[in-house]
Amino acid sequence: MDTDEILEEIGSYGLFQKRNSLLLGLIIFVLTFQTVSMVFIGGEPRWRCKGNSSICTRNETFSSYDGFYKARCNMSSDDWEFTTEFTSIITEWNLICGAEYYASLSQSILFIWWIPGAFIIGRLSDKFGRKQVLFPAVFFVAVSSLASSFVPVLWLFLTLRGITGFFQGGVYITLYVLTTEFVGPKHRSLAGTVVWIFYTSSLMILSGLAYGIREWRTLSIVISAPAFLLLIFWRWVPESCRWLIVHNRVGEARKVFSLIATINKKQLPTETLALAENNHNAVEEGGFLDLVHTRIQLIQTVILWFAWFTNSMVYYGVLLSVGVLGGNLYLNFFLTSAIDIPSNFFVIWFMSWGKGILCKSFYGRKRALILCMNLAAVFCITVSLIPPESDSGSTAARVIFTVLGKFCINASFSTIYVFSSELLPTVIRNLGMGSMAAFDQAGASIAPFVVLLDKTHPVIPFAVMSGFACASGCLCGLLPETLGRRTLETLEDISHASPLHDELRDSDQSEEYLTSSV
Repeated sequence: MDTDEILEEIGSYGLFQKRNSLLLGLIIFVLTFQTVSMVFIGGEPRWRCKGNSSICTRNETFSSYDGFYKARCNMSSDDWEFTTEFTSIITEWNLICGAEYYASLSQSILFIWWIPGAFIIGRLSDKFGRKQVLFPAVFFVAVSSLASSFVPVLWLFLTLRGITGFFQGGVYITLYVLTTEFVGPKHRSLAGTVVWIFYTSSLMILSGLAYGIREWRTLSIVISAPAFLLLIFWRWVPESCRWLIVHNRVGEARKVFSLIATINKKQLPTETLALAENNHNAVEEGGFLDLVHTRIQLIQTVILWFAWFTNSMVYYGVLLSVGVLGGNLYLNFFLTSAIDIPSNFFVIWFMSWGKGILCKSFYGRKRALILCMNLAAVFCITVSLIPPESDSGSTAARVIFTVLGKFCINASFSTIYVFSSELLPTVIRNLGMGSMAAFDQAGASIAPFVVLLDKTHPVIPFAVMSGFACASGCLCGLLPETLGRRTLETLEDISHASPLHDELRDSDQSEEYLTSSV
């Protein structure tokens, strides 16, 4: 019996897995504050003329869309001032008139350093274990993010943001893999998606915290300090049973299986463990070249890399664009965050086979990915075609279609996490997911600058996002479906998997396979 069969015996998604998802979800909840906090910490308030100025005499406030916005670049600081609606690193270090890009850089640098972090920490977790690497990384995220709240100079702030991104990149990938490796095939989409509800909840709470705490250093402390409390979860989160089995540490795996069975109130058959011990020898860990070792694997990996890049660029591009849509910044951010919750429930239903209003062959990971990315492309191009005028009707329309686009790209993002982890065997899963995360963060790192293209022409940002989403959605049609399939454990298992795009040509055979597997 393999690990999936053992989990079926002791509960593939029982109380243990739900408790584990809660604990790991809370880690995501707290650390997500750092991911997009620069929307507020790096935001730019409006400015106005000082009352005693003889040069600046206009009695109004100015934002980046006003024609008079850049006039302050020719004035002394004695002639103008920021409004007091909130403080940020822009007001702290006067990042204006050619220095605005530092605010975008402070967001991008976290994503840029996320790339080596995901690779290095992902590789370490494949070698030393998921749990052994996860919690030290959480500790360093807590230290660096809290320290950035007290720095007196910009370069040190940017350095600490990079350190935070490095360790956070490793946390997210390792945490997601650890979550899904405790469940069976039937519940992977559920477990893999539920944890991201904590991500969405964090964004919603962040908008409320930012609305109530307008001083950036105080806000940074409030969202950073709770991360230290996450370290107490060490005692309740066990090592991955799949990782232990693959590395021939069957004695430790037996303890984990016993824990799962006890919490799930199931009986652990002794013969099951004996079979697992006899059927699993120590497996040599795969390397980066194993991601592209055959033509099919190469095509599959490249498509996934591009899909991750696109998902991240569009997701964060939409989220970071809330300040240029018009209307209230905090409400826009809340709406584009809250829409992720129904989006996650939608994708849980769509990714999983079941009796529904549509035929069974309509469901699955691949179809969810294709549909959601192409719908996101449609909504993004619609936003770009609505003129960014000041009237409430245009503003409302832009916000509505942006929220709909966010619904679709979030569903796509949730799907690709599950889809990618199922296409990669255990021995290179973290390495492979780390490589996906590299392209993920490459897309995220350019998202702030894609949004800045709005200064060139309002149509460009959402048009760019739409084009990438459409191209990626079409390419994903070449990938194989993974719904209901056994978890790949070794590199040899890949050779037994169905080749690209042929597993559903015979609908009768596909239906028979799904029925027997699920």
